Amino acid sequence: MIPYGGGGVERYVPAMISMPEFFDTTASVVNFALVGFFFMAVGMLIIGPMSDKFGRKPLIMISLVAFVVFACLCAMASNIYLLIASRVVQGFAGGGMVALGTALVKDCFEGKTRERALVVVMAIGVLAPMLAPVLGALILSFASWRGTFIGMAVVAVFAVPFALRLVEPLAPEDRISEGVVHSLGRLIVVGKNKAFILLLLIVALHGAPFMTYISAVSYVYIDFFNLSAVQYSLFFAANAALSAVGAFLVEPIQKVWSKRQALLVCIALTVISGVLIIVVGRMSPWVFLATFGLNTLGGGVVRPIATVVLLDQQEKDTGSASALINFIITVLGSGGMLLAMAPWTDYVVGIGIAVFACCGIALLGLVALLRSNIEIKGL
Repeated sequence: MIPYGGGGVERYVPAMISMPEFFDTTASVVNFALVGFFFMAVGMLIIGPMSDKFGRKPLIMISLVAFVVFACLCAMASNIYLLIASRVVQGFAGGGMVALGTALVKDCFEGKTRERALVVVMAIGVLAPMLAPVLGALILSFASWRGTFIGMAVVAVFAVPFALRLVEPLAPEDRISEGVVHSLGRLIVVGKNKAFILLLLIVALHGAPFMTYISAVSYVYIDFFNLSAVQYSLFFAANAALSAVGAFLVEPIQKVWSKRQALLVCIALTVISGVLIIVVGRMSPWVFLATFGLNTLGGGVVRPIATVVLLDQQEKDTGSASALINFIITVLGSGGMLLAMAPWTDYVVGIGIAVFACCGIALLGLVALLRSNIEIKGL
């Protein structure tokens, strides 16, 4: 129901090259349209806690309608400033939908069913930013940049009937009765839960290299390995498929290992992936795919398991917990994008260093957390 990749930034980035000429402005002004990505994170922080007070369904409907309306306004924008303003609201609404999607999983499912639901949600959440640039480029092959925003609106419209059928999962007696400011203040309460926030920071840091990869991989396949745009898209899609495979390996893996063991082994696998990328990743595009694919598979297992554990740390304040999970992952993911902008002379090695450093620190952090006297439910 929730159109993941809520802000939609990845879909229209390929179109930005043509916007300065269209709007008769500079590339730096057009880049302000990316501010929608920041407001997506803000939307997560505000709409998530608000759903603990007003319920999930009303805010889902408001977010969906706002997303559709302002995506259409982006498509119809006659000047760059209207586009930027519309992107701000669209990103805010998209962020709310992402936070609410995670909260709904905890509201509606329990036990193994919740874990299976999170596997599907996490798989979609990872596939969306990986496939969105390819889909954006596909739309641009037969439409202008306006078509990318129309595509976002269409996807969200298809989600509306499912949202309308949703039965409100948060009973009135379980909602926050105090005012709006108090509701937002629950973010601080959740953030003070050491088990929750420390594990979240570890998981978010572990996932940051995915955004480094997404931001820099075109330079690897097209510039370094001299592949065509079509060949690049196939390699890109293959890695995205590995992410989904990793997510669906969660259940069989947990028949062999505990959650604790699975997290340790899979994060260690991603550290090994970073070493292999640095050492042999430059040999061929197939070797690079295989070595980074270990990171992708490991991450596909880590995210659903970690999210289940994170949600278990909070009996209440599910909206606030979901908001912080998605917000911090988004913020550290942005840090991963910044790593891709470093002056690497070799992007293969740069991606490998990002994977090794971020995942290595995450592994050390997890080991330290597990050895501490902080109780983590589920681990």
